[in-house]
Amino acid sequence: MTRLRAGTRGSDLALWQTRWVCDRLRQAHPSVEIEEVIIKTHGDTATEQLFDANWPVGGFVGAIEQAMVGERIDFAVHSYKDLQTAVTAGLVIAAVPAREAVHDILVTRDPVDLDNIPSGFRLGTSSPRRAAQFRRIADVQIVPIRGNVPTRVAKIEREGLDGVVLAAAGVRRLDIKLPHAVDLPTDRFVPAPAQGALAVQTREQGAARALIAVLEDASARRTVTAERSFLRTINAGCHVPVGALAATDDNTLSLHAQLFSEDGNRMVEGIETGDDAGAVGIRLAERLLRELNET
Repeated sequence: MTRLRAGTRGSDLALWQTRWVCDRLRQAHPSVEIEEVIIKTHGDTATEQLFDANWPVGGFVGAIEQAMVGERIDFAVHSYKDLQTAVTAGLVIAAVPAREAVHDILVTRDPVDLDNIPSGFRLGTSSPRRAAQFRRIADVQIVPIRGNVPTRVAKIEREGLDGVVLAAAGVRRLDIKLPHAVDLPTDRFVPAPAQGALAVQTREQGAARALIAVLEDASARRTVTAERSFLRTINAGCHVPVGALAATDDNTLSLHAQLFSEDGNRMVEGIETGDDAGAVGIRLAERLLRELNET
């Protein structure tokens, strides 16, 4: 009998994602016994702090990574987009499982036509990317909000908002029913790099890494590699408005990205293709940085 300890945050979504991974691990390895260990991160304790320049690197994952390095847990399931681009020494992403929906959704109080959003529309989001994208199409009033998926939906009524923007993946995973929701097209609203993807992290050494490798999805790994390569080259944290989404067809990968100025007022975007996911991300990032500096 092999025993593994899974580290997770205590939010509904984090628990769902961890349990989803654990269920598949048990199916693949019936002799494995898994213990769930809930760990509070900075993001769980600093619930009012916004995603700005003061947000710490690894705010949602740092405490969990420390627990893994200290061998208090054996693996962790992260929303991949929460991970910093710099690899933590001694740790590795042992598997990237099949990806959920990558797009964002606009959840509203009343039905809304995306091309005719009323002036002064009160939009709840703490994402600079989402705020910049909506300001390009409408005269919206951005209201910074934090919280898990159900909390942000509830804030529509509680804080008198007209709508909030959420990742479709979280809504689907939690099976939340929404009265009014619009799927945002990814060609106009390019999502966050690695949105909808999970990262199952382990120590480089130990039994967990080999056991978890069975969950690997090659296509998800490849697209996320391109998106994260773009993000790393931009050297962007969560306060910089940037979106990147890759798609793969046989050997060819295509990466579409949007890069905004820090104030969100200027945007450049482009597409790069190739067979080396990491190189595609680097090339597109370098090109868009040049173009943004020239505007």
